[in-house]
Amino acid sequence: MVELALSHEHVASLTLPFMSLEIYADEVLPSARLQELSKLVEKAWPLFLYIAEQEKLYEELTLNIQKKILEVELVWTNNQTMQTLNQEYRQKEGPTDVLTFTLLADAEDPDLWMSLPVLQLGSIFVSVEYAQNAILETPDTPLERYLIERFVHGMLHLFGMHHDTMEKFEKVVTIQNRVLESVFQ
Repeated sequence: MVELALSHEHVASLTLPFMSLEIYADEVLPSARLQELSKLVEKAWPLFLYIAEQEKLYEELTLNIQKKILEVELVWTNNQTMQTLNQEYRQKEGPTDVLTFTLLADAEDPDLWMSLPVLQLGSIFVSVEYAQNAILETPDTPLERYLIERFVHGMLHLFGMHHDTMEKFEKVVTIQNRVLESVFQ
């Protein structure tokens, strides 16, 4: 996982039979709001995995999930951290809403990773501060919905999906919307 000299507080551990998700946060939201957000992630996560299976996203990673335990790290953070990560790892200025650091999808030797019983898919960093500013432009969008959308977007990247063509972008948006509709119905 990405190592930073930052202090992230552990917020929650979520587990399914074949996957674990560790959630961390900087001091970006009050504890009660982070717990509420964790409950939404807990609801969105299995829905995403169900849709990922339907869409055959596991095939993108050539995964047989029945024989592996997958690990994901989610960090709710601020614009300063995102700006640092964006500059250091992507050589881009300024903060962004979500950054995903994939381990398996971008591995030079996927067979080596696949030989392990536990697969670390990677880390998803989401800027709560960026989200708070973004929803000012669309005040009818609740902060939690925007943040869960960014989490799902990061998960899609961990599963090897990119949006470098219009067709791929439309598929990403479709999957995100399916998850959001189920979570926020």
